[in-house]
Amino acid sequence: MSTDKLSTWESSWSKGDTPWHLADVNEKLLNNMDELIGCTKNGEIQCKTVLVPLCGKTKDMLYLYNKGHTVAGCEWVEPAVVQFFTENNIPYSKTALETVEGNLYQSEDGRLRIYQCDFLLLTSDVVDIKFDAVWDVQSLVSINPRDRKQYVRAVRSLLKDEFRYLLVTIEYEPFAHLGRPHSISYNAVKELFGSFSNIKFIAQLPATPPLKSTWKENVFSMISGVEDRVQYWQARWATGQSQWHSDKPHQYLVKYLDQLTEGESTIRIFLPMCGKAGDLMWLYQAGHTVLGVEGVPFVVEQFFRENKLDYEKTSLEDINGWRFKTKDGRLTVYACDFFRLTPAILGPIDAVYDRGALEAITPQDRQQYVKVMQQLLGAQFRYVLNAYEYDDTVFQGPPRNLPRDEVYKLFELGTVSILEEADFTEYGKEKYNLETPMLKLIYKITPY
Repeated sequence: MSTDKLSTWESSWSKGDTPWHLADVNEKLLNNMDELIGCTKNGEIQCKTVLVPLCGKTKDMLYLYNKGHTVAGCEWVEPAVVQFFTENNIPYSKTALETVEGNLYQSEDGRLRIYQCDFLLLTSDVVDIKFDAVWDVQSLVSINPRDRKQYVRAVRSLLKDEFRYLLVTIEYEPFAHLGRPHSISYNAVKELFGSFSNIKFIAQLPATPPLKSTWKENVFSMISGVEDRVQYWQARWATGQSQWHSDKPHQYLVKYLDQLTEGESTIRIFLPMCGKAGDLMWLYQAGHTVLGVEGVPFVVEQFFRENKLDYEKTSLEDINGWRFKTKDGRLTVYACDFFRLTPAILGPIDAVYDRGALEAITPQDRQQYVKVMQQLLGAQFRYVLNAYEYDDTVFQGPPRNLPRDEVYKLFELGTVSILEEADFTEYGKEKYNLETPMLKLIYKITPY
């Protein structure tokens, strides 16, 4: 049972004090329908069963219903439920629930229903269907934080084995606000859902009115499964541990750009695991066609927004991610796991600038990384690789130790030469508390 009192919510509705209620369909739903429902199959939308917790009288339910889906909401305050059906001119029936206090309101065809009861009491004994998807827009942050674990247990009990979950939350500085909506961090979301969901942090946006603009609205896309290799980096970005990021072009990219272009005025250059690096814009503004891949979607969206680029976002089922592409077609970043890329998706590549991708991944993934890269490269290519060498008995990275013998062995596909070798011992001591020497190596790899 909820810690919150029904009378508190009834009072808010009776006074019209419902700032969370929107007159129109939520834009975050419209912009992320592919995440909630999944990609179309053979051009046809597959109809799903969708749960909308703490739904109020949101237009989102009607929108999903009109798209052909079976939609079930849960709302404790009865007047809000009645208003939803009457204001939208939907004929409905009302039936008392048998196992909990409340009622079931539903349309004549049964595809649109609202369970008028305490959501935490909603179980498979009450609901006769399992859900493919959940649209949770600030419901989790509306309830008492003490109820969150029970809330997640209730939702999970209603889901199919394979599911999708689109979650919108609020985050603000500690003690910046007391009461609803309650702030929740990325780590807290991961703790609640991570045991049974693969969580993607897909956007962090300034909160929309009437919420304070200094707050953030975080958008998560979750699917059934467990954490994958991208989750570590997502957590680093989400918690502000992205010390490697710079808005400026990387010094060795600037220094060795001629090794990549080899006299050509413009090239197609690929930046693996690019984040939102200044390298992207620097190369783009220089006239090159720039391709990148980044496993953390919200970082890619931040890049395009922060640089005020006119872009298109397309969901690609083949990579279980998105393609962000400028309208002129010269800058494209794929938001997905690098290992899902194929030549058909990426197209031809003239050159690669590997700022820190190979040294960031785990050693057991290195052979597969190079194998994928080999498939992506054309017959003629230039590849500039950054790497560190150090004693990794104490510090294991990232950046991880990448010995030169391993580089030569990994890149047997071509000729490996060292462009530069620099002493980074002081840097290693300052950044990573290393007490042993650290070397920085810049390699150039070309075909035989």
